[in-house]
Amino acid sequence: MKTRGVPDFLLLFLTALLIGFGITMVISSSSIFAYAGQFTMHGCQYCGGDELYFVKKQITWVGLGIVAMLVAMNIPFSFYKKNFLLISLISFALLVVVLLPWLDTEANGARSWLKLGPASLQTSEFAKLGLIIYLAAIIAKKGERFRQFKTGLIPPLVMTGAFFLLIAQQPDLGTAAILLGTAGVMMICGGANLKHLFLLTMPPFTLFFLSYLTLNPHALTRIQSFLDPWSSRLGTGWQLSQSYYALARGGISGTGFGQGIQKYLYLPEAHTDFIFAVIGEELGFIGTTLFLLIYLSFLLRGLFICLKSKDTFASLTGIGIVTMIGLQALVNIGGATGSIPITGVPLPFISYGGSSLLVCMIGTGILLSVSREVNRQKTMELLQAKKT
Repeated sequence: MKTRGVPDFLLLFLTALLIGFGITMVISSSSIFAYAGQFTMHGCQYCGGDELYFVKKQITWVGLGIVAMLVAMNIPFSFYKKNFLLISLISFALLVVVLLPWLDTEANGARSWLKLGPASLQTSEFAKLGLIIYLAAIIAKKGERFRQFKTGLIPPLVMTGAFFLLIAQQPDLGTAAILLGTAGVMMICGGANLKHLFLLTMPPFTLFFLSYLTLNPHALTRIQSFLDPWSSRLGTGWQLSQSYYALARGGISGTGFGQGIQKYLYLPEAHTDFIFAVIGEELGFIGTTLFLLIYLSFLLRGLFICLKSKDTFASLTGIGIVTMIGLQALVNIGGATGSIPITGVPLPFISYGGSSLLVCMIGTGILLSVSREVNRQKTMELLQAKKT
């Protein structure tokens, strides 16, 4: 009889810490805006008055995410390996659907959202997970042949390029860049020839970014405000300068939970893209450092699970998920601290938003599925050793 291994409880505990902390910070960062705000979100009118508006929605998504994580954890990772093509094709099809002109998929200037009744899903988030599973399966299947130029590296690069272009067309360049970086790390870990990878990717993507900046004045303005936000602090540099004020006001120990002032409609997107600035203001350097240590522990534990697996597909899938979450956190925090241009991606597990949270929890569930197989193999080896 085949035994089932236990999941990695440390990863589960760290995930619970991040989710709990995320709900706590959404309570603090969103209450003022939810009470006073008047806006339309994904087709739904909201006129304020309920300070727990976003918190209720976030808790609902957390509940759905927990169910999705548990389901993904109890599915053997071999299922993803067998059905990688179907998963990737569905992810690709969703990216195409949101770009269809006769569908009402636009929100905040981007055609990224697929409306399903009262809920909306950001298809680019699920595309990242679909591409990760595809690349892991292809690289594992090719083995040593992956180092070959035509039959090894070209097919995964073509698929990655197709995903990248569709997401960039929405436009969502931040998510597209994270997808590209995740794919690059997976290919390098899978044994790609670095010379071939560099020669095949750098010229076309450099040309793409130059063309994008030329054809989109908004992107160029965003870069200019990143380089010098104070010159336009009442215009395009307002968001970054307010983030600076929040982080500076936090100091060493912070103002205390709920005591920040930037969320009082000074800092736009305080509960989503710039929730890290609220964390810095209310918890200070000490609290922010502790939070980042939990984040780092989660990523390192996920990486540890990947490296312990003897299955190439499982290892690469786990590396892709850890890289995706880590890069997204890096991009979000980099934007809030002025280290890189603002991209508008949420902070994984922390920011308000259902699609990102759901995908991160599904990804964590897959990592837990891998950990169960690792622990099962370890248990079987111990039992075998006792018999001998």
